[in-house]
Amino acid sequence: MEFNIGPRMVKTGLAVAVTLLFTGMIGLKLEIVAAIAAVLAMQPSIMRSFAYIKEVLISNGVAVIFALLGTVLLGIHPLSVGAVVIISIAINIRLGLNKTVSLTALTIMAMMLASDDTLNFIYIIERISLIAIGVMSAFVVNVFVFPPNHKKNLYNMIKNASNKMNFLMRVIPNNTMSIPKKKEEDREIEKLITKVKDYYEIIADERNRLFIRNKKDFLRSIVIYKHMIRVLEKQYTLIVQLEKNLEGIENTSSGNTYLIKKLVSEMNGYSENVLLMYEEKIKLDSDLQKETKQAMRLTINNLIEELQGSSFEKWSYVFPVSNGIIELFNELDKLERLVRFNELKVNKTSFNK
Repeated sequence: MEFNIGPRMVKTGLAVAVTLLFTGMIGLKLEIVAAIAAVLAMQPSIMRSFAYIKEVLISNGVAVIFALLGTVLLGIHPLSVGAVVIISIAINIRLGLNKTVSLTALTIMAMMLASDDTLNFIYIIERISLIAIGVMSAFVVNVFVFPPNHKKNLYNMIKNASNKMNFLMRVIPNNTMSIPKKKEEDREIEKLITKVKDYYEIIADERNRLFIRNKKDFLRSIVIYKHMIRVLEKQYTLIVQLEKNLEGIENTSSGNTYLIKKLVSEMNGYSENVLLMYEEKIKLDSDLQKETKQAMRLTINNLIEELQGSSFEKWSYVFPVSNGIIELFNELDKLERLVRFNELKVNKTSFNK
């Protein structure tokens, strides 16, 4: 089992330590509440930390109001506390404050679990201060300690997923992998694509930050990563269609099988070259690349011509695969143009400097 301590784990631990030290310095009791708030408030990006604080202000307002009403009307019996928590969670969800539900419940419990049925002003301020200290400690640590390199992290995830796709696109046409192994690889790729898309949402949030170095470059990268994810999705769609239909294609038409395998191999090389070009590891001659793409288009046309007048059974096998190849080709073509445009802009900026 892999054991890995990542930056977010370290930052969470530091936020807890800072929280406990600060609450100890000012003599606040129930510092465990502040520590739990720090753990709950740690976010994967700076912009999400900002958004979280905004939600905390509203949700904690809801929590304070319900805690006061609950204590006055129902008392501090465990069932009363549970009822107030249920109602406040429902209100939070209704207001769209899903991310701070746990912190709202923590605030209510911290306020209602008093030594008697009365809540004085100092007690309320102390309890709110505990939550505020935990949240602010998490925010400060998130901003200044190990600020995440989202671009690098996201691209590494995309590259990892792409490598697995390229591997499957090599072995599936040659039928050199067992069915259980294919299913295992498919499940793993699905998880990778989901993780990549979730992480993309994090980096997309960073667009609204006020202070970003080379903001234009950052925004261009977001657009490129979005298209890289589309390519991953199209590759996975093609892999699924190959797994479903390749055997049927081989049984109905050897000519179509040859063309499809040739196109899949060419798409594989094309996708690898585009990523290598983005990494600035290779330079693709634009004229030569145009000729290569034109040759691929001709092969696609040959495949379509082969289908003219074919039976429905043959169409049902070949069409989904052909459509997957065409869609992948179009996405790769768009991605290549974006990478070339980005390369041009970067070179121009370097020249001006």
